[in-house]
Amino acid sequence: MGVSTTLSLVQTILTAIQTLGLMHSVCSISNCKSELDDLHNTVETVRAVLMDADAKQDSLNFQEKNYIQELKDAVYDADDVLDEFLTLAKQKQLRRNKVKSFFSRFKLLTHRLSSKVKMVNDKLNTIATKSDKFSFKVDCKPLKFTKEESSSFLCDQIIGREDDVENIIGVLLGSVNVDHPPVSSLAIVGMGGLGKTALAQLVYNDPRISDAFELKRWTCIGDQDEQKWSLKGYLGKVVKGSSIDDKSSLEEMHHEVKGQLEGKKYLLVLDDVWTETYNEWQQFEGFLKVGGSGSWIIVTTRSKTTAEMIGGDRVHVLQGLSKPESWHLFERMAFHTEERDDELVKLGKEIVKKCTNVPLAIRIVASLLRGQSKSKWLSFHDKGLDYLSETNDTMTRILKLSYDQLNPSLKACFAYCAIFPKDWEIGKQMLIRLWMAQGYINTENLGEEYFLILFQRCFFHDLLEDEFGGIDSFKIHDLLHDLL
Repeated sequence: MGVSTTLSLVQTILTAIQTLGLMHSVCSISNCKSELDDLHNTVETVRAVLMDADAKQDSLNFQEKNYIQELKDAVYDADDVLDEFLTLAKQKQLRRNKVKSFFSRFKLLTHRLSSKVKMVNDKLNTIATKSDKFSFKVDCKPLKFTKEESSSFLCDQIIGREDDVENIIGVLLGSVNVDHPPVSSLAIVGMGGLGKTALAQLVYNDPRISDAFELKRWTCIGDQDEQKWSLKGYLGKVVKGSSIDDKSSLEEMHHEVKGQLEGKKYLLVLDDVWTETYNEWQQFEGFLKVGGSGSWIIVTTRSKTTAEMIGGDRVHVLQGLSKPESWHLFERMAFHTEERDDELVKLGKEIVKKCTNVPLAIRIVASLLRGQSKSKWLSFHDKGLDYLSETNDTMTRILKLSYDQLNPSLKACFAYCAIFPKDWEIGKQMLIRLWMAQGYINTENLGEEYFLILFQRCFFHDLLEDEFGGIDSFKIHDLLHDLL
């Protein structure tokens, strides 16, 4: 995302300026209010420039990149000065009843800091005004979010996978013969965004599977970014409810795996596997071949090499949706009511073609256009489709396009989610409190609204409900995590 971290910092700075502006005693002593107001206006301009730079990062030339780096450095200087100011203000509050000598020192320090604020503002303003030289816009406006869609649809709608589910279940529940190994493997393979994980979940939660297997277990391997194969790490993910970890010996691992799986007919789903070295997989699989007859391991992967290595002749290649299914998914997510504007329908069908029948791409584009004016649909059709045609990596382009349309505060909140590992179950209330602690939002109600927007734009998925039917936790799709 390039400058997303700096945009997050810009949001923090704006919150800090607002906080200092409310501290009347600090501003009255240092006469800093006008300086803070000027800084606020400058930082707003800087934010718009950075937003435009973030949207254009793939096409920036060397000079433009140097300019943005200069602007980012100035933002960090501003953050340092405001940190000093906030610290001093908190010290004043803590020492309100202490000796008067502190207040004379406080007054001197605030005057010095007020001068620093002015210097930082002048520096930022000087750099920001150069934006015209590089054709950066200062009026970037993201697509609006319509309150109307607050409970009208979900991103996790699965369409057109009935045949895939039946085919896989047919293999898993097929008759077991003498030549059939006790534990078999099947791989689901396909490009990112096709819904491999969703398909595996449909199979995993099917009542026929629950009746047929004594034990079911789901774990995300997610080893695409790993420097090296971690046998202990992956076995630790399979083992549940024990003290086994990376420090345990292989013998301890083997004993724990046997204790949990031995003799039981189990279904183990390993989501997002990338291992392409046969010896490594064979060693890992050897620990798991203690299950009862008819046990299965299902692996989801984007790698054809991994799928063929693990599944052998049992590889389920997941295809894109059919054209009617693609349109049905887009239609359900892009339109509010049964009434259809003929021009929007025509535009929508042309837009769907560019999504190459990939469910995640269709969901994201549909959620992006939902509730927008006809002019926005036309703009996306005329400009967005050209943007998607510039590369074969349509999925990444669509994700980037959706991210670019978020306002700065939402960008900051989503970028913050990078602190969580892939497939991490994120508590909604915990995340909202973290956003508040970072200064991205100031109330829990706003946090709830931001969460809803990000969910409806398909940045979040795999929701789990609490006992009252509310949203308790969620995950970030691995492709969106890669964007972070």
